[in-house]
Amino acid sequence: MTSYRRTGLPMIRKPLSPFEKHLSPSRRSFLKAIGAGLAAFPLIDMLADSVAQAAGEELPLKFIGIYHPHGVAAEHWVMRGTDTETSFDLGFANSSLQPFDDAATYGKSFKDKILAIEGIDLVSGANGHDTAGTILTGSVIANTKPSNISLDQFLAVEKGLGSATRIASVPLGVGTDEMASGVTLSFGPGGTALPKVIDPSKAFDLLFSGFVTGNDPNAEAILARQRANGKSLIDFLNADVNRLKTRVAAREKQKLDQHLTSIRELEKQFEAPTGGASCSPPSKPAPFPAIKMYNGGEPYFDGITNVMIDLIAQAMACDIVRFATLYMSDLSYAANPLGLPADNHGGVAHTYSGSSIGSNGQPGDGSPETWVPLAKFNKYSYSKIALLMQKLDAVQMLDSSLIYASSDMGNPSLHSTRNVPTLIAGGTNGKFRMGRRIKAKADCPESDVWCEGKTTYSPTPNNKLLLSIAQAFGQEVESFGTQTNASLTQGALEEVF
Repeated sequence: MTSYRRTGLPMIRKPLSPFEKHLSPSRRSFLKAIGAGLAAFPLIDMLADSVAQAAGEELPLKFIGIYHPHGVAAEHWVMRGTDTETSFDLGFANSSLQPFDDAATYGKSFKDKILAIEGIDLVSGANGHDTAGTILTGSVIANTKPSNISLDQFLAVEKGLGSATRIASVPLGVGTDEMASGVTLSFGPGGTALPKVIDPSKAFDLLFSGFVTGNDPNAEAILARQRANGKSLIDFLNADVNRLKTRVAAREKQKLDQHLTSIRELEKQFEAPTGGASCSPPSKPAPFPAIKMYNGGEPYFDGITNVMIDLIAQAMACDIVRFATLYMSDLSYAANPLGLPADNHGGVAHTYSGSSIGSNGQPGDGSPETWVPLAKFNKYSYSKIALLMQKLDAVQMLDSSLIYASSDMGNPSLHSTRNVPTLIAGGTNGKFRMGRRIKAKADCPESDVWCEGKTTYSPTPNNKLLLSIAQAFGQEVESFGTQTNASLTQGALEEVF
């Protein structure tokens, strides 16, 4: 695209700068009006997003990675005999995906905003319960941890796509703040687990510090003083580090540059917040009586999950963060609202007896009475994702969001990491073709359904999907993750595009 300027001579073409080339017309006009010198400031970038949103233009793509526990009752999840890629029923009895076609509950059907993928494998090399760490890393779990950075951190931090917002990325969780591979989604370089925020009040403080809900002049004045004091401290630190840079060797300068980068990230916390057209900061949630599993938190997990979902949606509407993960928990307590056994793990997941559909492709008819409890829990988990979609839609963020939801196992009673339930949801800014159900190629030939571990076993690893998501975010990468067989990390899942 070419811009023009008028002179006393005939019209002369003026090439766009590299920075201008990726901007939409309204963003370009806005930034030109306020001056190029201010364009690098995150708050100015957020204002430009508001202008683009008002003009009905594409907003920056946002990513939300979600874990839901206990695998899947495949019999109530996979495509049915009459389904096609684009024409499928989600309303049959005990359908776990029913929430995505439930306008009565969520205001509209989101059937056209999901992409359900069958046959994705988490190639973790680990027990199923340790495999959550593979969902966003695409890594074999070695020494109880993955070997590389997770996709959310790769995009937000390593590639800098989270640099325009106050917070680059936020890992949230329900029930446990442990950082083992089996209970964590977000990992830094080298597979270092990142801590989750599991207290909704602390999540609110992290995301919405600097915002005042309602009209409270005193609160505004207090925040203004806090920002001024914080800014003064940041200015002092910047000056001190820059002074030291003139006195140290090159190697030490590199370390100081890293400190300056950290200071710049901290500086965002002291800037006056600015949100998009749909920004409406929520009130701070009241404390829950308990928040941790095995410590009385279980009865509150449903409410905590709802609050976390609302915080994610509102934070993205206010352009506070564009990358988030949410580790969900189950409802293991007596008299839970689903009427499931108090021990969801032992009484639902481990009692599931799959048919040939849900048993790694192994022969067997399974026990239909064991499918329904797990399907009921699956439906509950997907109802939370549908709720998130409803919240994002209400703040006009669903079309520019890419939600990737998965569990750590396919068949939970076998601890199998084959055929895990895999869902992409949202509008994805049109990067993926939504409103479809697709199947990955079979892992095994029909002549050898017991082929796992043999040369005939040919998995479709989620590495391919992670790579596809990275490409949807504009990254020119050809592989993602760490596998014993490097070829498993290469090549996108072309069916999603």
